[in-house]
Amino acid sequence: MASPDFDSIPILDLNQATTNKQQLLSDLRHALIHVGFFYIKNHPIPAAFLQALTAQTTGFFDLPLEEKHKSDKIHSPTFLGYSTQGNEITKNKKDNREQFDFANELPAPAPNESVQRIHEHLTGPNLWPSSDVLPGFRQTILEFHRQALDLSSELISLVAEALGLHPGALLDQYVVPGQQHRGKLIKYPAIDQLHQDDGDQGVGAHRDTASLLTILYQASDLPGLQVQNHAGHWIDAPAVPNTFVVNIGTGLEYLVRGVAVATTHRVLNPPARRGPRYSVAFFQGARLDRKLLPVDGLAPEVLELRKVDVVTDSGHQFSQVYREDPGLYAVLNRISSHRDVGVKYYPELAQKHGITVGST
Repeated sequence: MASPDFDSIPILDLNQATTNKQQLLSDLRHALIHVGFFYIKNHPIPAAFLQALTAQTTGFFDLPLEEKHKSDKIHSPTFLGYSTQGNEITKNKKDNREQFDFANELPAPAPNESVQRIHEHLTGPNLWPSSDVLPGFRQTILEFHRQALDLSSELISLVAEALGLHPGALLDQYVVPGQQHRGKLIKYPAIDQLHQDDGDQGVGAHRDTASLLTILYQASDLPGLQVQNHAGHWIDAPAVPNTFVVNIGTGLEYLVRGVAVATTHRVLNPPARRGPRYSVAFFQGARLDRKLLPVDGLAPEVLELRKVDVVTDSGHQFSQVYREDPGLYAVLNRISSHRDVGVKYYPELAQKHGITVGST
């Protein structure tokens, strides 16, 4: 049986990129290989802006349900927009959370435009609430997207260096101009705001699929996020003021031949009488338009550090599809999680994989 390994999440100081880069790269390498999660402090996104982001996030979820439904995912094949409490499925069980998915603004394919690959249907405009009911929401969310994309680009270059690669080895090949990167506003109701049969699964045990890095802003000082260490034990990842939590996606793990670990994590709903928990996530995506190939150039001494025995409660649904066709994988993953949207816009694909509304 594997013995316990990490019991806390390391905090990395981005100031060291200019003051002590070798120490930062060493700490980052350890986090990538042995943890798969880390906090970053002294990042470039201002605290005042994050306060405004928090206000807009809570403002959206405080809107009347009929207003939120006007931007519901069901209105678009992109899977962007609002998802009501309990609508998403993880590990065949509903997640107790509301969410709003957003991305950089891109046009949908024109009606007369030939779509060559099914993942192109995922690209399209966001479904925004009216500015009359939530002034400044769209501008704030898109500004966060811009800043988070810049931060993720800096981080993925540091990741490459930490693993002994050229700084552009990942960014130049697997992130392309005009690519869509997604984000998510999330509200986790407290236990006493749920039905007694709902349980406490805010989001079930999972790994972030197909992405390179996830950057998470924990907007509430409430417990909930837990990381599964590689011996299978759950470790709390509490909110740390003025930091982001960063974790490895399965896309990055695949590209670097399993050296960086996409660690399993989950979120529990907050305790009773504590109110809801809010967070904002940004997912730096790997390109979907071609088969991805693991990078060359990883030093033998780095490859030797790969974790061999990693216990995980997360599944590996459609993993073979990802290796052959990342775009198809992205669509299947979203159909599986948001089945009402999937069955409406991708009925043949959903049927082929046994996905129906209400199925488990």
